[in-house]
Amino acid sequence: MSYYMWGDKTDEELNLESSGDICLLQRYRYATFTDEEDPPPCPTNLSWLLQTEVTLRENTQREIALKEKIEELAKEGSYVTVIQDLQEELSTLSTEYWTLERRWWEIRSSYYEGPLTRGIDFWRSQPKWYMHRVLVEDCVGRGGCCSRDCGCCSHRQSERKFAVGHCTVECSCCERARGFTLDPEQKSQIRESFKLDYNCPRAWYYNRIKTASLLGLMAGSYENPLDLIVDLPPRYTTPPEESRGSNWKNYLRGSSR
Repeated sequence: MSYYMWGDKTDEELNLESSGDICLLQRYRYATFTDEEDPPPCPTNLSWLLQTEVTLRENTQREIALKEKIEELAKEGSYVTVIQDLQEELSTLSTEYWTLERRWWEIRSSYYEGPLTRGIDFWRSQPKWYMHRVLVEDCVGRGGCCSRDCGCCSHRQSERKFAVGHCTVECSCCERARGFTLDPEQKSQIRESFKLDYNCPRAWYYNRIKTASLLGLMAGSYENPLDLIVDLPPRYTTPPEESRGSNWKNYLRGSSR
């Protein structure tokens, strides 16, 4: 009589665990997910999970930006109405975060337990998983904080669980660096350009981010995924007023969400 259930560890997975070859182990786990001859019993939509995480990061980065604005405006003491509006938006963001956090768990808890989920759990248990080389390079390419020496991505200043990760359209440090505020249409265009969806024209981009973010893997590389984690030193010194550009006060008064 066989007591095997789909998702149990096979001899091959156990041997790879014993070997200590993390890359091959993670590759094996991913291969079971993409095996068309023996697919998981339940469909697993990784895109929904990743896209929800992006939305969660947008939320937390917007929250950080608003708190920065409130702190600066409070020093001047003449923007009471503006501060009240920002505090109301903070309250709305907190409610949205609560909802998004449960949406994330709804998606994650729907995954059938097996090699793939073991691979995800292993990788996400690494404290700096989000500083994988692929994810850092992507942030640099998009003009995010990894392209500067601010250290924001490596040491995001938030207590939120899902704050970890790279820059979104709501990153206040990126806004100060580029010197202008993105309007709603520009934000929508950027979101669409870098949407993590296997059905979009840039599915290769989704696959690249997916395997790095969830499993620590990089196409063409057999390096230990842990060796692909890049840790950038933090730098929290505030740039001088003149280096922020003439739009600094306008930034503090409010920007389009």
